[in-house]
Amino acid sequence: MFFFRRFVLTVLIAVLPAWCHAASKPKKRSASAIENPNVLFIIADDLRDYAGWMGGHPQAQTPNMDRLAKLGMRFTNAHCNYALCNPSRTSLLTGMLPSSSGVFGNEQDWRRSVQITGKPTLPEHFKAMGYATAAGGKIFHANHGGPDGRLAGWHGGRRGFEQDAAWNTRFPEVGVQIPDLPVHTGQNYNGLNIWHWDWGKIDVPDELTDDGAVTSWTSDFLSKKSSKPFFLAVGLYRPHSPWYVPQKYFDLFPLSSIQLPLVKADDLADVPEFALSHMKPGNPHDEIVKHHKWQEAVQAYLASVAFCDAMLGRVIESLDAGPNAKNTIVVFTSDHGWYLGEKQMWHKGKLWEETTHVPLTIYAPGITKENTVSDQPVSLVDLYPTLCDLTKLAKPAHLDGSSFETLLRDPSVLIERPAITAMGGGDKVSYAARTEQWRYIRYADGTEELYDHHADPHEWENLASKPEHAVLKQDIAAYFPKEFMRASRPVTEIAAAPSPDGGVHLKLEIGDELEAIESPPLSGRGFFIEASFEYNPLVDQDSTLVSQGDSKIGYVLHLVAGKPSLTLFADARPTTITGDGLIAGRCQVRAGMDVDGLMSLAVPGRSEVLGTAPFANGFSGEPKAGIAAGLSFGPLSIKDYPNSTPFDGTVHRLRITFLPPKEQVAKPATN
Repeated sequence: MFFFRRFVLTVLIAVLPAWCHAASKPKKRSASAIENPNVLFIIADDLRDYAGWMGGHPQAQTPNMDRLAKLGMRFTNAHCNYALCNPSRTSLLTGMLPSSSGVFGNEQDWRRSVQITGKPTLPEHFKAMGYATAAGGKIFHANHGGPDGRLAGWHGGRRGFEQDAAWNTRFPEVGVQIPDLPVHTGQNYNGLNIWHWDWGKIDVPDELTDDGAVTSWTSDFLSKKSSKPFFLAVGLYRPHSPWYVPQKYFDLFPLSSIQLPLVKADDLADVPEFALSHMKPGNPHDEIVKHHKWQEAVQAYLASVAFCDAMLGRVIESLDAGPNAKNTIVVFTSDHGWYLGEKQMWHKGKLWEETTHVPLTIYAPGITKENTVSDQPVSLVDLYPTLCDLTKLAKPAHLDGSSFETLLRDPSVLIERPAITAMGGGDKVSYAARTEQWRYIRYADGTEELYDHHADPHEWENLASKPEHAVLKQDIAAYFPKEFMRASRPVTEIAAAPSPDGGVHLKLEIGDELEAIESPPLSGRGFFIEASFEYNPLVDQDSTLVSQGDSKIGYVLHLVAGKPSLTLFADARPTTITGDGLIAGRCQVRAGMDVDGLMSLAVPGRSEVLGTAPFANGFSGEPKAGIAAGLSFGPLSIKDYPNSTPFDGTVHRLRITFLPPKEQVAKPATN
């Protein structure tokens, strides 16, 4: 026994130091060791290729974007699927191309699309799969709320087209995406008098800005260990306009040193007429040049990008310092790019590189390798399936995008299909395709552009007319969607068969849209609208219930400061009658015009208002625009109703009866 004990003691003395050393070393995580990883999804607004690592502007200062890009894989050829906020974010978050969802406008409430109904959004899917979902800032479409910082308004307001059911936790609060700006838009610092596109230095500390509030909340969230994996979405509003950021960010870019984007004087000479819709009186480029504001604008954008970078830095530092750093996937991107005078364009839209190209970096512990780069074409619609694969979640059947998880593991993987971006919708849709080398644009009228990015990264020489590229264009065009679905129901589901007396009855739902040719005729007719809905004064006080036509001839049933209003238009002149203010909760409104020209508006049990219509014998003609239920404006002008918004709440009943024409009503019945 003595010798046995001595043997055991000898062995322990020999192996114990090595064993203790091995036990004290952190275990190296493999891809299989990271189960149920968290997801930190960060999206900036209107951020083009001015991240330093992208080389879009030589003076860009983005150390945090650059550091994050080197942690994992950075994509030099990532593109949005629509170069406007709402359709781009809708595509990313539903995993559906605009051609599949039917969503292609900033005023179009994606939540009402019949193509999306029943299909889970990205955060909804993660929530259903057991993740804790949280969001701060703009994720779905929203905006600053205009000069009053409104919760709802033009382009959605600070609530926007939020999906309340997607989140377990929401900042700044349930139903609100964007904190109120400390300095409201419309200050006219730049002297251009464009309230939603302004820039200037503000005397506000970082932490009290809207993005500062979001990142402070995010930092607190990341400092805590979650009881289950989380999907955390963080929306950084800058560099969206107005470019109001603290002075220190402007000071990084002395105005006298600002370098303007490289432009070609005759760049538009070989561009199809279809692409030149921006070349009209009032083009912002003319105003910018006329008032010598080009350098100021570039300075303000660079300052806003630097501010965005600082906010991103706060988020990444909080992740690094907290308990979630080793098992959190980090995605950073933008909804689309931005023009700063290229092709005489400003803002967003169109199908050229400056606005479709977006930053995209992904860090996935155990999967991505440090400081890897891919120049393969990917698009934002691919993120949904990719994140499902990275977290080992089943993918919903409705996704249009393709996962590029294999590319994250192996940067040498090649992607054959191009990234597709749409512009317009329906039969007026145009498309751009971006491969590793080429950009091919085919407009709705069949005209084309083709650029070789290896030789012409600025897209200055349109090669579409070269016969040697005919097969190339044909091969790329094969990837364009074959059909653009409509977001609203077909007319067969809306209109009942005409009554024997010639009346026409519609049963509408919010989101329904009918083209003019599909809408019942108005000439010689009156109409009667019956609406029953849940009214929330916080978001519906300036909303539109239903409209038809335009300012030449048409009508709108809408709310103005919470009061139901019926407005008729004749030769661009509005005639309005307005009822008493509504009370929160379920409301009923009845409105119409008879064939003798009497307008009426009633809130049953409370009030009734009568007025004289601008038409004595029913409508005097046919409008050029059709019916829309719950969309902004209709015939209403942006100038007169800047806070008009789609109706946000539940509508129980929305019916329109188009009365028989007057001569038909007066005609005696025959036996």
